[in-house]
Amino acid sequence: MLGAVALSACEKAKSKRPVYDGVPFSVKTKAVDKKVSRANFVVEVKDAGLSLDGARLAAEHAGVTYCLSEAGYGTSNIQWDVEPRNPDAQLRLVDGTAVFHGTCDP
Repeated sequence: MLGAVALSACEKAKSKRPVYDGVPFSVKTKAVDKKVSRANFVVEVKDAGLSLDGARLAAEHAGVTYCLSEAGYGTSNIQWDVEPRNPDAQLRLVDGTAVFHGTCDP
């Protein structure tokens, strides 16, 4: 009984995540150093190998959300180290996690 409840809770948690290219990626966005500037941030997209295109979309969405609301810059302009929308850009993968660095550009 507890196992069924736990599984249904996991399914509900997964269903709340946005889906990119059919994959509900786990995405983490944070400032590089809040004390210096909230403009510089990093986005980590776990299990990027499930869909590199989806991982790129997830990273871009997370970066825009971060700059617009979390960092408080009110802009979607971002200077990326690896442009998520460029399919030819080489992704940086660390243990299967795609890592993107960006700067909110007001």
